[in-house]
Amino acid sequence: MQNHLADSTALYGAGISTGKKIFKISSGRFAGRIVALMQTSPTEIKLSCAEYPYTDWTPLQNIVNDCADSPFDAVMDGEHNICLVYTLGVDSTLVCRKLAFVQGIWVVGDSHVIYDSDSNVFPSVAIEQPDRLWVTWTRNASGQYYINAKKSDNDGVSWGSGSSSYGDEIALGNSSAFARVQPAGSYIYLVYTVDGSRMSYRRRNVNLEIWENESDIATGSGFDEHFDTAISGDERLGVVYDNSGIRFREYDGSRWLAICTIDENGGEFPCLRYFNNDPYVVYLSEFTGNTRKILFSRRLDNGFSDPQVLDSSQNTFDKALCYNAVVASYHDLTAEAADSNPGDMYFPESAVIFKSPGDALYLGMNSRFHALKIILSAVGTGGSVGWQYYNGQDWVGFAPAGGACDFDSTDRELLLWDDLASVPGDWQKYSLGGSRLFWIKAAVTSEFDTGPVGTHISTVSAIGAIALMEN
Repeated sequence: MQNHLADSTALYGAGISTGKKIFKISSGRFAGRIVALMQTSPTEIKLSCAEYPYTDWTPLQNIVNDCADSPFDAVMDGEHNICLVYTLGVDSTLVCRKLAFVQGIWVVGDSHVIYDSDSNVFPSVAIEQPDRLWVTWTRNASGQYYINAKKSDNDGVSWGSGSSSYGDEIALGNSSAFARVQPAGSYIYLVYTVDGSRMSYRRRNVNLEIWENESDIATGSGFDEHFDTAISGDERLGVVYDNSGIRFREYDGSRWLAICTIDENGGEFPCLRYFNNDPYVVYLSEFTGNTRKILFSRRLDNGFSDPQVLDSSQNTFDKALCYNAVVASYHDLTAEAADSNPGDMYFPESAVIFKSPGDALYLGMNSRFHALKIILSAVGTGGSVGWQYYNGQDWVGFAPAGGACDFDSTDRELLLWDDLASVPGDWQKYSLGGSRLFWIKAAVTSEFDTGPVGTHISTVSAIGAIALMEN
């Protein structure tokens, strides 16, 4: 279920691929509860949670108001406490806070300094069971980018040899460096990219104090902060990344297997999870008009499956029809609505989508949807449109949550309703043009001087980032 939780003015409102933000309580009295952390402004991080079926979320709880406008990371322990690691806005110090889970609520603890010099960003935090915390981050000192790592054996109160020490220096980059810490069996792995030219890793046995030498996972170009790691139930380490293609590689404990290309067209925000020891990759794929589809792929016996749309409510329409009242007939615009060819959406006799009262555009999908992406090659002028859905007996008018839309803008993202949870419960399928679908009707309510001509209409929005729930 898709829910609108908050608007964000932060630069990284949904974080980066490696960032952990959404957790599910797995056991006990509150089993099944989902909690989400989000940066709602350049200085604030807030929390909201929900019980099954996750349609009603709690009011936002303020967690911190002193963070930098930079990604944070978090991890949940076996008692459902959360360790939050972030950068202070005032001086780029790296800090952590414990959100203690007490009688069903998260209580915000004191801030503890991890490292208090230089500029520290893009943290990654993990728990080495049972209770040791590890953090790795990017440290910028005098224009050089370092990957550093530290550990805490007392629940994040103190780190390494103190706040003035940057801990273990793992790698150095001239232009960039980003890392992810990943416990796996008897090892702590640090996977990182450097200077956009390589992805490498180092590991350390949990019983030793020495990091093994660096080894490359992949080399080339285009390596940045958008990659992810995960561990399978049988302790294989998987890595997904984008360097002009969505790619996956796996370490079986003794060797790295061959690189698998999932999508030659590339993507953004690749995320990785294992289910029943099978890797699933979720990522954003460029579509049209600055929109992005959420795609996923899973490994099969003979390689990864062809990427498929993850969210059926974010797709092209199963059917798009325009109706002209003068000739009393429909014209199918399904293919034209899906593509990005300029000016190919119109009724043949009128050369516009609609113009006069009685004319209408019908947009139908097999799944309910709540938003539209509308791209026009010629805007409508002088007229107005009313929006309707079918409730099982009649067409019912409604006011879009995103405000009036009279097809008078060349590029418009329109919220019909705030989210899928806000979609009317009585919205029913209707048979039209041989297709029984959930239809939205945009009907002309007053005459247009000039009717609109379309280029593209879909429910695919300009998604900026994605974050997957932690198991």
